[in-house]
Amino acid sequence: MTMKNDWFSSILWLLTLELIGGTFIPTCVVRHSSPGHEMNTMSERLYIGIDLGTYQSTVMSSEGVMTTIETVVGKPKDPVARNFLGRDVVFGEDAIKHRLACNLFRPLEHGVAQDDEENLSAAKAFVTHLIENCDPEEYDEVLGVICSPSHISFTDKTNLVSILRGLVNGIMVVSEPFAVAFGLDQIAGSIVVDIGAGTTDIARIYGTFPTDEDQVTIEEAGDWLDHRLMDLINKKYAGAQLTQSMVRRWKEEGSYVSDDSREFMVDLSVDGKKQTVDIGDLVRLACNELVPHIVEGVKHIVAGADPEYQSVLRNNIILAGGGSLIEGVADRVAQHLADIGDVTVWCAEDPVVRVADGALKLAGAMPDEMYTSIE
Repeated sequence: MTMKNDWFSSILWLLTLELIGGTFIPTCVVRHSSPGHEMNTMSERLYIGIDLGTYQSTVMSSEGVMTTIETVVGKPKDPVARNFLGRDVVFGEDAIKHRLACNLFRPLEHGVAQDDEENLSAAKAFVTHLIENCDPEEYDEVLGVICSPSHISFTDKTNLVSILRGLVNGIMVVSEPFAVAFGLDQIAGSIVVDIGAGTTDIARIYGTFPTDEDQVTIEEAGDWLDHRLMDLINKKYAGAQLTQSMVRRWKEEGSYVSDDSREFMVDLSVDGKKQTVDIGDLVRLACNELVPHIVEGVKHIVAGADPEYQSVLRNNIILAGGGSLIEGVADRVAQHLADIGDVTVWCAEDPVVRVADGALKLAGAMPDEMYTSIE
């Protein structure tokens, strides 16, 4: 296997490599038959595909493991909390459950590790926990395809290497939209819109690895929608006591786009007093406000394409990520794109795991020289 083995060469290679690229799901491990495993099976080698998300992360392995965990790390606040929890660190659902006894970290904001010691430490602990579900110690070699937002900096790449060092032998970094297209066998000609928590990533795909010019990342995504909905609730119900996790849960249960409002009743506290209120109109308003940002990004990607290829791209626009679960969003995006010509917009099935699934398929299909050693 051809790999660069010194640290400087690995970092330099990562810098020059062109990147080829929320509904809450509790921690779970299931077994399934993996196409990546069929492509290239070696008992001493394990392939993994990883989607490191702002809100939740997923890993899939060539041995049929799939694990999705909310991307949150909890560290006990004091010795009492440490004795209560019986652990130095907790993850995902456990961290949320015991959040009052912990200092919480969401170390992968916008899909990349934060550049400070505490968050890097939390990111390392989280990714270690995530990958351990695949039993990597049982294999002589572990190769991983890691998905990131379409545009990340040299510092982001360096941090990514640092949190994966010692966990895998080699990595390849790809953009999230490309992984979605590869997993769906839609690389011949498509536009993929991956609506995550921290970012929405949009790319045109036409049979090869996309360049930076083929991709755009925008900040309007799931977290942006949560904050917008929270602002609307606070404005309508003065004194409402809210957390982002509450608002995110309501969004996931009742998100939709349409011209007409529907009733959506929730319980909240207003100045400490429980009230049951209707936020259906606010959910509709917040979700509708997300659509123009997505449409603007898609138009930019279409306009930058080869003019003879634009019709192909317009008629295969794929929505993925947690944001694609908003009811009616594909039709709404298509309506807003009508002024650029005929369009076809559709939502991928099981959108939350599409990135990791595509990464795993890519891992088994790529030659060894596409990986960079980080041992």
